[in-house]
Amino acid sequence: MGRLLGLGLLLVAAVVAAVTIPELRSELSGDGTEGTLTVSSCETHTKTHYGTHRRSTELKFSCAGNWSAQDGEATYQDVVVQTSSPFEAGSKIPVVQVDETFEQPQDRDPGDDAAILAFCLSVLACGTYCLLTGLGGRGGPGLGASWQLLPARSVTGPVLGGLFTLGALAALVCALVL
Repeated sequence: MGRLLGLGLLLVAAVVAAVTIPELRSELSGDGTEGTLTVSSCETHTKTHYGTHRRSTELKFSCAGNWSAQDGEATYQDVVVQTSSPFEAGSKIPVVQVDETFEQPQDRDPGDDAAILAFCLSVLACGTYCLLTGLGGRGGPGLGASWQLLPARSVTGPVLGGLFTLGALAALVCALVL
């Protein structure tokens, strides 16, 4: 059962990385068409989060209007963009078109996607460990016993531990700094 858990973790890491890599590549290369949205209206949306000790409300804004590319080639009407604050009608804000979506340039920061990809390294290390040792199965070996089952543990153990640590630290740095 632990080996199936390991295989599942490897598959999750591979799928998440496969979905994240194209988005990260797009953000890093600066893909998209830059343009300007002329705001016609903005709406406020509230989202309430309930915690164990408190409740918080998050304000989100979506502004609609006409978008035109900087090069003047493309224009779209009734484009809706998520914003961090409301804008008055007639305001012009920078918006990037990527594929069929429209986003503000600051929303295309690569930090979140880089953090997800780095976290996939940690999941990959955990999945490999479970696959090699059977850790995680009901009635299977515990952590200490599974360490003894690790093939070539003087090499494999530090490699998997280093990969897990590198992924976790890189994910933390990317999420907080980028």
